[in-house]
Formats: sequence, C-alpha cells, structure tokens
Amino acid sequence: MFSSIKSLFNKAPEAQGDVQQEAAELMTELQRLETQLAADPRDGETQKTLMLRYNRALSVFAKSPAHRQQVDALFIKIDELRNTIRRNI
Repeated sequence: MFSSIKSLFNKAPEAQGDVQQEAAELMTELQRLETQLAADPRDGETQKTLMLRYNRALSVFAKSPAHRQQVDALFIKIDELRNTIRRNI
C-alpha cells in the first residue's frame, strides 16, 4: 500500500559523474551567455535564457562537491541580472 510513497523518498542518487559533467556544461554555457549579454545588455532573450540557466545551475551546483562553492556567486549574479532587467524595462 505504501510502496509508491516509499519509492518517492528512496530515489536512487544521481551518478556523481553525471552531475559533474552537467555542472561543467552549465559553466561553459553560463560563460557564453554572460559574454553575449555583456555585448548587448538589452537583449531580452539572452536575459531570459541566462536566468533559466542560473536557476538550473543552482540545483546542479548544490549537488556537485566541486562546484558547491559557486552557489553564493550564482545568487549574486542572479541579483545583478534582475537589476539589469529592471533598468531595461
């Protein structure tokens, strides 16, 4: 009866290699998007994409021991991006 509920709490942990690879890919994509936004700060599509990637990176970096220390920096970058978006509106 409770097996379906138990399965929700007993999810298999993601393979550490997969998390590390995804974190590395996100870092590369974030750098590319940040460079693109620096070239044109008013580009709304880049702003939206970058915000989505920042939010995805938060959860991935929190799982990755090698990238965990970058979570605080991501929050700062998210705040700066929000300020940029507000200035452009």
